[in-house]
Amino acid sequence: MKLLSWNYQGLGNLWIVRSLRKLLKDQGPMVCFLMETRLNKEGFEKHCRDLPLPNKLIIKKPDSGGRLAMLWKREVKVDVINFTENHILAKVVEEDGAAWFLTGFYGWPQSCQKVKSWALLSHLATFVEGPWLCIGDFNAILNSDEKLSSRPPSYNQMDDFREVLDRCSLVDLSFIGYPFIWNNKRPGLANTRECLDSAVATKDWKEMYPECTVTHLHSHASDHVPIILQTKPTRNHFTKSARSFRFEESWLLWEDCEAVVQEAWNIKEGTRSSLTRIKENIKGYGLELQAWGSSKTHPDTDKIKVLQKRVETLGRGVCTEENKVEFLEVSKELDDLLRK
Repeated sequence: MKLLSWNYQGLGNLWIVRSLRKLLKDQGPMVCFLMETRLNKEGFEKHCRDLPLPNKLIIKKPDSGGRLAMLWKREVKVDVINFTENHILAKVVEEDGAAWFLTGFYGWPQSCQKVKSWALLSHLATFVEGPWLCIGDFNAILNSDEKLSSRPPSYNQMDDFREVLDRCSLVDLSFIGYPFIWNNKRPGLANTRECLDSAVATKDWKEMYPECTVTHLHSHASDHVPIILQTKPTRNHFTKSARSFRFEESWLLWEDCEAVVQEAWNIKEGTRSSLTRIKENIKGYGLELQAWGSSKTHPDTDKIKVLQKRVETLGRGVCTEENKVEFLEVSKELDDLLRK
């Protein structure tokens, strides 16, 4: 099973929505926990109705947009136990019957309010009886090497975070990838990078999934990096079947689309009034349209990969004004390709 956690700070931006769609397509998570959505239920349905996770819980912040969202596929059972603006606690039952508790957690970012985060986490532990996984943006770090900045970390805050994890019998699951999951993207000495997002679990959850991995991904659309938790290694056993004809919506973005459709349809223009002939036209010339469209549906797959790699390199490099300008230019070009 795969689980995606991401603080992307606003889904009203189509740029971010496209990035989320691609992430869900590439990674295929069964459950997705999102933070700072800034969309209420109506806004979520408007911008994200086509996401491949039909079940959802949207948490709205009073006098504001959405705060948290949890989405999941039909194949997994998710029973929500309770929630606030800062957490969603649920019991997960997988296809094979494995059951455990899941908390999507969003800690208070303000230093003076972090005590609320640890009080909430301790309170949630009283509802859990069995294996427990907690994932999200804790807005806190465990060790000094999880911060890269000209300003030193708060050792008291790190101690408090470690103490509450001990009290709740939670341990860090570690990760694969670039360590600094958040970047304020300010240049020079003002730049700060931290590992604010984590996945922690109880000992019995780790024993259920000894091969579990947590991977830091990359995105040009947010100052937070999405993370993927995978309970078991992926084993692909499938054969690719022949693809039937479908008209791709992305073809409409190409100027020559209308002319190609018109030409294909008009070959038997004189018999278009016959329903049978219309069906034959669609069947016969669908192949012609598909041959044309195959080069348009994914026209720059290699270029997308190159741009993604460049964005990732720029995001991890020294933050300068020149770096920020190039990052924005490359990100816009990448977003345009993702739109197509």
